[in-house]
This record gives sequence, structure tokens and C-alpha cells, in this order.
Amino acid sequence: MDSDISNADSQLNVEFYLQKNETILDDDGISQPDPNFGKHFIRINIPSDKTNIVDQPVREDHKKRFPRQWLYFQMKNGEQEVIGVPLSQWRKDEPEILSESFFEELSILKFQTVEQVATCSDMQMQRMGMSGMRLKERAKMFLIKNNSQSDSLEETKQELATLKAQMAILMEKKSVGGRPRREA
Repeated sequence: MDSDISNADSQLNVEFYLQKNETILDDDGISQPDPNFGKHFIRINIPSDKTNIVDQPVREDHKKRFPRQWLYFQMKNGEQEVIGVPLSQWRKDEPEILSESFFEELSILKFQTVEQVATCSDMQMQRMGMSGMRLKERAKMFLIKNNSQSDSLEETKQELATLKAQMAILMEKKSVGGRPRREA
């Protein structure tokens, strides 16, 4: 919040979670379907205060107030839309470079796209061992090749159209007679 100078929200424990209980027990001990099954909830509490816990369904203002925690929840549950070339596409296109073991290891480390691998820090790649840096370079090469293939056809068509226009202009100038002869 703009008025929150001391950033009191940073002192809170915030957890987003998904309601997973399909049934609840009523007062008589009989199982009833839970109306909140499959809904997103938020639990907010102050450290060391067990009596003051907020536990309620997620609203839009919660997502805006705690964007880091919401993003973490989405990443953990795989709900966000992935932007970039998925690792599975790289695995399909170049199985000799991205082996099954590398693919699984990158998934465990929460890499989802080739762009994430290509732009990760050296410290992140150290977890992959000696071959991590080589994999990072190969990811960069894959992106360059992938981008050049998709753009090259359009670029070639544009260049061809430009050259045709230039040739037409040159042919018109040549038919006019060109430069006058020099007199002796």
C-alpha cells in the first residue's frame, strides 16, 4: 500500500492454498460435500500470534497486496501461462542435446522455458554440475536458430520485394537513355 511506509505486510506470514477436502463433517458427524472444494484460499497471520489468523477465499485485492506470494503459489501449482519456448519443445526438436535426464533435472529446478535456461545466472547453472554451463550455451544457440528460422522467410520476402522495386527503378532510368555523351 502507498501509505504503508514501514511495510508492515512484509512482517506477515502469507500462504495461498487450494481447498482439497471434498467432504466435511456436519454437527452430527455425517459427511457432506464441501462447497469450497477446489477454491483458492489465503491464510494470513502475524508471527508469534496464534490467535489472529485470517483464513478466507482469495479476492483480487489479496493478489495485488501480496503479488510475490501469489506468483509463488501459481508457479507451485503450474497455473500460470508460460511465455517462451517450452522445454518439451526443445526436447522434441533436439533430443541429442536435451536428454531425458537433463530435462528432468531442469524440471526439478523449476525451469520451464528455454529462455529461462539461456538467461539464468551462473550460480543457478552450478546446480547442474559441469555440464550446466554447456547446456546454457546450447539453449542460447537453440533460441538463435529457432528465431532465425521463423524470421528468415519473412525477411527474405521483404528483401526480394525491395530488390524488385530497385530493379524496376534502374530499368526505367536505363530506358530513358541514361547519361548524355561527353563532347570532345
